[in-house]
Amino acid sequence: MHPDGDDRYPWLAEERALLADLLERGVPLLGVCLGAQLISEAAGARARRAWEPEIGWYSVELTGKASHDPLLGPLAPRFDALEWHSYEFRLPAGAIPLARSASCLQAYRVGEAAWGVQFHAEVVLEDFESWLDGCRNDRDLARLELEARELRADTRARIPDWNELGRGLCDRFLAVAAARRQGRMRLGIRRRPRRIR
Repeated sequence: MHPDGDDRYPWLAEERALLADLLERGVPLLGVCLGAQLISEAAGARARRAWEPEIGWYSVELTGKASHDPLLGPLAPRFDALEWHSYEFRLPAGAIPLARSASCLQAYRVGEAAWGVQFHAEVVLEDFESWLDGCRNDRDLARLELEARELRADTRARIPDWNELGRGLCDRFLAVAAARRQGRMRLGIRRRPRRIR
């Protein structure tokens, strides 16, 4: 699914509204691919179809502003990222651009604790291979003239290091979230109770 698919997936509007509320309250967020596109939209930007899809491994370079970022800073100055997207997010007003590929913005931060990343740091080999197996008629894959067999072999060789990068990213995000929670607890701020409908 894509961020402009509200007609087929009406829950996307509810998701954007929830994300806007979480952004306003400063709740730590980490959006990946579609999640990053939706956070961007919730923050006032618009996602769009990318001029060129990225499927496979692409070089990602961190911006100068990323050097002190708690999530992406340790990845400086660049890394190869596993990608699978046909849409891209735009930078919301006031957000900090953190990483780019040759094609598009790859990461940003809104405020102190909300990140969007275009690359798939969460993907394990089984996920990626299921994507390959299920995409035989993918227009974007065909447009890129990728050979699935080569992409599969390349990913099998790279995925252990990639999963280590993903675990590090996740660990750093959880540390930020825990620190923010501890800070609120020290200040005596309590989370408002959530209504159950």
